[in-house]
Order: sequence, then structure tokens, then C-alpha cells
Amino acid sequence: MIRIEELGEKLTEAGRLQLRSLCVYGMDKIPEGAVPSYTIDRCIAKAVYISAFFKETPPLYIEAGHEQCCTGGMVWMGLAEPHPKLKYFLTVGTPDFRGGAAEHLKATPELFDEQRERAGKITPYGKYTVIAPCTQNLVPEAVRAFIVFAGSEQIRNLCGLAQFNSSDPFFKTLIPGGPICATMIAFPAGMAENAPKDSAYVGPVDPTGNPWLPPELMIMGIPLRLAQQMGADMEESFICKRSKTAYPEHRTVIKPYIKDTEK
Repeated sequence: MIRIEELGEKLTEAGRLQLRSLCVYGMDKIPEGAVPSYTIDRCIAKAVYISAFFKETPPLYIEAGHEQCCTGGMVWMGLAEPHPKLKYFLTVGTPDFRGGAAEHLKATPELFDEQRERAGKITPYGKYTVIAPCTQNLVPEAVRAFIVFAGSEQIRNLCGLAQFNSSDPFFKTLIPGGPICATMIAFPAGMAENAPKDSAYVGPVDPTGNPWLPPELMIMGIPLRLAQQMGADMEESFICKRSKTAYPEHRTVIKPYIKDTEK
């Protein structure tokens, strides 16, 4: 297996990443120097973005009982049960919860319940879910997934690399429903019972992160085995063999259609 630090470098090179790649793993003790994610931000996903953006950010960890974290994030990390009325807040609202406030992320409360059921039981790998830079001294077997932040062209190329060694045209890369933290952590790390194990997850489709996630950026969560395959495939793929196609130095100028009578 490719070493974690080297694999992080390969993903950075393949995607020409400006922000550092991160990895997800589970432990039963707090890693040295790690801090609770809520000390960076209440939103788990935003804390991860801050970690990718600012290299001085230490490793983050999440554990049950972190009441300072977003309730929804704790639910999708498998560390808490949702409030019985949460499904109303995320959908159409109800007068007896949060003053009737609603996020309108789903059409009905029933769809929220069904989505969670279809995702399956979410089980953390260990007492602490850790998000750390790939430069940490980690054995490959410990890591469950990688998280990268990239622009649209970069994500397109990383998706192409993920699909390079597969004949599956539909499910090697997915845009899942659900919160940002599920897209970047729970699904790619295999914590959600029914999440496909060999797919890369691209998003987010959750708009609640739009106030802090720049409009040009997307997130990709990559399971370890797929990331290893991408790293091994990189040299033989279009990323290296056709690098000027993947990342053109010059762009074709698109011109408007002109009728023959106007020429």
C-alpha cells in the first residue's frame, strides 16, 4: 500500500490542490496534539474546511457528548440520536420546535426519516473520529478515507481518475444527499451501513454550508481503497499522460452562433 503521506501528495498533485488533503480515521484514545472539533467551529464540516485551509490547525476529533457541536452533525457521525422534532426543523417546521423555524432541505418530515433509514446505521470506528493532515505518522490500515477541497475542473479530473480503472459508468463517483459532514466523513469512511464502499462522494448538496464554503469549491470524500487505486493509476492515466488536456494551458474561445445572413 502507498504510504498515507505519499498518497496525500499524489492526490494533491493529481488534483492540483491548493488546500491540504486530510484523512479520516478512528481511535480509542485522543491522538497527541489533537483538539475537539468544536474548539475550531461548532459545525464539524466547517471545522474540517478550516483545517484544510490553515495548515497550522491541529488534528481534530469528535466524540459522543460534544454538546458544543451541531446536533445534526453528531447524528450523522453516529454519536447521537436526533431530537424527535429535528425532522420538522430540517423540512417544513412545526410551531412547537424552534419557534416554527424551518430549513426546507426536504419536502416532508417523512422523507427525512426515510433518508436516514436508507443510509443505515452509522457506526464510528473507535471512540474518537479523527480528521488529520496526511502528514501524520499513520499506518495505511488505520485510515478510512481522504477529504479534499477543490475547484470544479480539479474535481472533474479527480472523478475521472477514480473511474480510470473501472468499467462502472454510474456509481464510482456519487453526489449523495445529506449534510456536508456525511458527504465528507460518514459516507466515504464507510461509517454509514448502506453507503457504497468503493465510491467517491462529491458535493455538497446541503446549502447550509454556502455562507462559509466558497462558491468555486467542492468537496470530495474518497474511501482508502479507492484513494490507493487512484494513487497507483495516476502515472498511467490522463492526469500524467495527457496533463495538458486535464489542465489546459490555453483555452478554446467559445464564439456565439451567427446566422449566414449576418456574416
